[in-house]
Amino acid sequence: MKAISTISAIYLILITSHVFGENLSPELSARLQYVSHKEHISVIVHMADQADLNAATQSIIERKKALQSRNVIRALQTTSTKTQKDLIAFLEKEKAFGTVIDYTSFWIFNGLCLTASPEVIKKIALRNDIDIISEDLPILPPILHPSISLQPNPYYTWNIERIRAPEVWDMGYDGSGVVVGILDTGVDYTHPDLAEKYRGGDNSWFDPFGEHDQPYDYDGHGTHVTGTIVGGNSIGKYIGVAPGVQWIAARLWNDAGEDANISEAHKIFQWFMDPDGDPDTDDAPDIVNNSWSLDKLFNIFPYCNTELRDDIHAWRMAGIIPVFSAGNAGPFFFTGDSPANYPETIAVGATDFFDITFLMSSRGPNNCNLSIFPNISAPGVAILSSFTDSDYAYMSGTSLAAPHVVGTIALMLDVNPNLNFEEIESTLKATAKPLGLFHPNNIYGWGRVDALEAVKAVIP
Repeated sequence: MKAISTISAIYLILITSHVFGENLSPELSARLQYVSHKEHISVIVHMADQADLNAATQSIIERKKALQSRNVIRALQTTSTKTQKDLIAFLEKEKAFGTVIDYTSFWIFNGLCLTASPEVIKKIALRNDIDIISEDLPILPPILHPSISLQPNPYYTWNIERIRAPEVWDMGYDGSGVVVGILDTGVDYTHPDLAEKYRGGDNSWFDPFGEHDQPYDYDGHGTHVTGTIVGGNSIGKYIGVAPGVQWIAARLWNDAGEDANISEAHKIFQWFMDPDGDPDTDDAPDIVNNSWSLDKLFNIFPYCNTELRDDIHAWRMAGIIPVFSAGNAGPFFFTGDSPANYPETIAVGATDFFDITFLMSSRGPNNCNLSIFPNISAPGVAILSSFTDSDYAYMSGTSLAAPHVVGTIALMLDVNPNLNFEEIESTLKATAKPLGLFHPNNIYGWGRVDALEAVKAVIP
């Protein structure tokens, strides 16, 4: 019966996708047929015109993040201010009638999120300056997968040794000078392995819910992820791949752990682009770890949800490197989550102590373009890292694999700060340890990350 209901829902969306115009997503178009005119719906509006970021960066040869970021932000802001003016005037008029509750303008993707009546949404859909309108859907919080130590030793960091990070430290590189962003459930910034690595100031923490002025983590997921990237050696062993980096963070879920909305994700992506609100200051992170994913279609199977693709493209053009966990929807193929399956990201699958893929690790081919997925793999089973209340915990999943790649990239940037995205991605693939019968493949990608070989390959 569940399968029949799902097929019926898909059919309903398909046959109603053009009822109110091509500018509505199929799901929103279907909903508008049955929603009461007295209700208000939260939607995301994408404008038709987008900034030409290639023109903004075409004269920049190497990765020069400060210059890239300034040029990209100004191009984005100029385009949004110019193209949203008429729509905002319309929304202000409707707001006076009570048919629009509120709206927020964005420049990172040139669009708005708004809460309005069905009739207003239908009117907006008929405008020729609109590309697509979609519902402001929920984003489920990441799930913790507790594990146990692989040895009687309560502090066993096999993962750090496996990717050969200590050998990179012996060469004099620990990620110093690199800033990493954490987009997750938050971070416990008082943890002894993380506190000294926090950049601090007014431009290093963003809570879209306004519940905490300092970094806070309601469940430990983000704290664990952060420790695998930057963690120190308070227990006598380093838990982080790049203990010399600094971190900043934003959280996508509130204290109650309720589902977030895509509009909140847009706010955070925009904040990471310009944390202090001044394009002339270089305070954006070099890399952002994303150990989360968008909701699945009907909560059943992953697909290509492109809602955040413009945001990630803007990151890329501004010199920010997006790394995502591949997802825990395996062992079947075509299970890669969005945004990990965007071509603009580095997607990371999980492996265990024996370099065998984690059973739940998502596999390809890529749902967005049928390419190899994931891009690369990293340790993600029985990973020891920091936890809330100055504690430590073992966890498993692709959420814990992505930080190993982020830490490795930080080590690479410590060696050569001018590396661009393409150089970093190609080096990670070329230096990874091949795994599986074919290379590359849709289980391990190009193989398991090797920090030592990656760093040696980029020494000027």
